[in-house]
Amino acid sequence: MIKKQKRFDLVQMIRYLILSILTVFEIFPLLLVIFNSFRPDSEVKASPIGLPHIGFFDNYVDTWRMGQYGRAYLNTFFIMFFVIIIVLLFDGLAAYALARLNMKYKGVISGYFFVAMSLPSFLYIITVYSKMRQLGLVDTPWSLIIVYSANQIPFTLILMRTFMTGIPRELEEAARIDGCDDMQAFWKITLPISKPIFLTSALLAACTVWNEYLWSNTFLPTEINKTVATKYVVFTGQYSSNMARIYTASVISIVPICVLYILFSRRFIEGLTSGAVKS
Repeated sequence: MIKKQKRFDLVQMIRYLILSILTVFEIFPLLLVIFNSFRPDSEVKASPIGLPHIGFFDNYVDTWRMGQYGRAYLNTFFIMFFVIIIVLLFDGLAAYALARLNMKYKGVISGYFFVAMSLPSFLYIITVYSKMRQLGLVDTPWSLIIVYSANQIPFTLILMRTFMTGIPRELEEAARIDGCDDMQAFWKITLPISKPIFLTSALLAACTVWNEYLWSNTFLPTEINKTVATKYVVFTGQYSSNMARIYTASVISIVPICVLYILFSRRFIEGLTSGAVKS
């Protein structure tokens, strides 16, 4: 018994040691970027590794103003808001129909979205750009709202359907006995139980919109309409000689998504793993 306990303790120590080393490898580059954003460019070039200057915000003031990040934030949040609304509304209702309603060709519809999910989106970027140009939507945020929603819907639909399949049917049957129809059962029973997967889907859509570069760079060529991801690339190209500002631009570009994940990480993981287990 004692030998088994010692062996278990040794395995635990090795496991924690490996996790600690991996954590250092993950955190060190992030801390390096944050620290160097609070240092003058001359110091960063002289010594890339160093402690930050407390109260030194010149890099942030200059980078925010020169990179026009205020406008880029507004553009990105505008696109993100509508993409999240469209994805949650469409996928929530569609997933409920596929998981709960007795309808024909459910397998065909699910298979269609599986295929759509497996295809890389850049395969049809030229065709989509041509159609958007004909509709006069190029260089407007609505072009990206349509594209991002279409790209996000298949994966989110499968994720939500898998989650809703695991919800006990007895709850909805009890609601129908009380006089609820299918839509009322969805709003009063399924939707409240499915809040974790809705939050997970919203965060996934937000991360996709925030980090995506190829589509936004193609469909929004005008500087005033660019998103944060494209602004970062433009800024680093214009000020490549100033490392401190590049580090600062990196922090400005990743802070919102990091804050969202930190605030909702527990519910995000809960929704993602619940769907995975039920599948």
